[in-house]
This record gives sequence, structure tokens and C-alpha cells, in this order.
Amino acid sequence: MTTLHDATTPRDGILHVRDGWRQGRGAYGGLTIAAAIRAIEQRVADPRRSLRSVTAQIPAPTLAGEVQVEVDVLRSGSAVSFARAALRQDGEVTTHAVAVLAAAREHGDPLSWCHLAAPAAPSWRSLEPHPGMPWPEFGQHFEYRIVTGIPFSGGGPDTIGWVRARDPGAARDAAYVAAMIDVWYPAVLAGMTAMRPMGTTAYTLDVLELPDDHAPLLYRGTVDVARDGYFLERRELWTEDGRLLAINHQTFTVIK
Repeated sequence: MTTLHDATTPRDGILHVRDGWRQGRGAYGGLTIAAAIRAIEQRVADPRRSLRSVTAQIPAPTLAGEVQVEVDVLRSGSAVSFARAALRQDGEVTTHAVAVLAAAREHGDPLSWCHLAAPAAPSWRSLEPHPGMPWPEFGQHFEYRIVTGIPFSGGGPDTIGWVRARDPGAARDAAYVAAMIDVWYPAVLAGMTAMRPMGTTAYTLDVLELPDDHAPLLYRGTVDVARDGYFLERRELWTEDGRLLAINHQTFTVIK
């Protein structure tokens, strides 16, 4: 089985999208955005500059096969780099991302706090991976332990659970976080009683920390607004010891 790291790593400007990673027609969005992040990091090539934020759009599905990955550095200052990446297939942009990579600021008294609290959840060790859900094809590569918000249960549009890649590969980097925060189902499904086709059109991620190990990550997704065939979802990833790794906002289109 292909590791998550291999599936999201372009080499020599080419990403090989393999079978088994689809959500609908194309690869799931977290995979292509993670690939864009890795390509940008390869181009900037400065380990002191961590990915702080990425904004991405997914104009078209990325099909299995070869994908060209193009990177432009928009500006690189003394501590911050701005770069963009485009994934192209058959001449069409399928994923576009703009990233901010920045070195840590050394101050005598740095600002540091987090007023958000991790969602209440039992330990992942007390929960079995959830079988029998209608996961998209790429879901075979991940373990899901649902705490609240089972799809099609007719409850509120929010969900909490633990998620882990079955074979992540070595990296626990920003691209790994970008991929992992997108593997859970949209929280709006918890408020539905039947499936409706939908997909991400816009994706914004802020990375605060990186995980230390391969333990499952605690996920929370909430949909506060839905209107005109679109809904806005807020997603979070937390470590087992209560550290906030990332916050993600996505705009979803309900196709029909």
C-alpha cells in the first residue's frame, strides 16, 4: 500500500496520483493540497521557514495519473516567503495554492496563548475503528473512531472523532497536517438522512504546531452556515495531550 507521504510528494515537478485515493472522480482535496505544499517547500528550500498558512482552490478533479506541479516564489524576504503552486492536468489547473512560510520570531517576551479548548472525547484507545461507513475510496487508507456526528443520523451539523493514517510514512510535517485535516467527512452529513454530492471549492489552513508521533489525532468539524447551495465548515486537529495543531476553513458546494 502506498504511504500517505509517497502519495503526496511530487518528484521532479511531477505528482503521480495513484488509484485508491479518489473522492468521487478525482483525488481527495487534502492529497493535492499537501502535494502543493511539499512542492512549495522543496522550492523555498529553507528548513527554518515553517508553513504558517495556505489558501487553496480546487477548480477541477485531479484524476489518477501524472500531474504537473508548477511553483512560483512571489517574494522571499529576510524571514517570510510567499509562494504559489499549481497542479495541472491536460492543460487545466486542478488545484491552486498560495502559501506563507516564515521563520520563528525571536522576541524576549513572545506572544503565546490559545483560548480554544480541545473537544471533550473519550480516549481513542477505548474506541474501535468504525466499520461499515460509506467512506469514499480514499478512506481505506485511514482509521476513523467516531465520537459524535455519525453520517445520516439526523443530528446537528457537527462531528468529533479520532483519525489516523494506516501507513503515513515518515513525515509529520505541514503537508501531513493538511492531508489529515481533510480526511473526515463533512460535518453537514451528520444532519442529513441521505447522501448528496458535494465537494470543496476553497480551503484555508493555519498550521500552529506539528504532531510528534503517529498517535490518532482528535478532529472536530462544525458547519455554522449553509445557504444558496454552499456551506462553510470549520475544522480543527488536536493531539492527544490537548495541543491545537491546525484550524481549517472550507467552502463546500452542494452539487445537486
